[in-house]
Amino acid sequence: MEVLVAMAVLASATLGGVHLMAFATRGMHMARMQGTSALAASTRLDQLRSLRFEFDPDGQRVTDVSTDLTVDPPAPGGNGLTPGGPETLDRNVSGFVDYLDAAGVWVGRGLVPPRTAVFVRRWSVEAPVDQDLLILQVLVRPIANGSRAGRRQTGDARLFTARSRVQR
Repeated sequence: MEVLVAMAVLASATLGGVHLMAFATRGMHMARMQGTSALAASTRLDQLRSLRFEFDPDGQRVTDVSTDLTVDPPAPGGNGLTPGGPETLDRNVSGFVDYLDAAGVWVGRGLVPPRTAVFVRRWSVEAPVDQDLLILQVLVRPIANGSRAGRRQTGDARLFTARSRVQR
């Protein structure tokens, strides 16, 4: 009888340990996904902020509207800081979307994710009322979460900033 009780206690302790391990593994996976999303969003926001948006020495407005951020490394022939509107965060819009693998490494662009893609990264450039102010937003979402941007989901990272052009 004592052996049966001891085995029952040991079995319940083992099951508890297995559940704890599963919970810890799931938590580590979610943290890794969130970290990768945040880093990818931060990288794209930094790239957007590095594009020219200034006054030249003659007082003329200069805005980079030709850098392609959908390729790695960025190259000529894209949208740069051309306003695309807030819908570019809700769906895949050419020139405002690219795809990353599980490590956050660029794997492609276009309206349909490549087979190796784990994350979709979308960004928007908005000029709300003034041609000297831009609102920049970046959303990185695991593809497994679906394509809708409206509701926040596990693994999402959404960053935004305002950028102004100041005459000196």
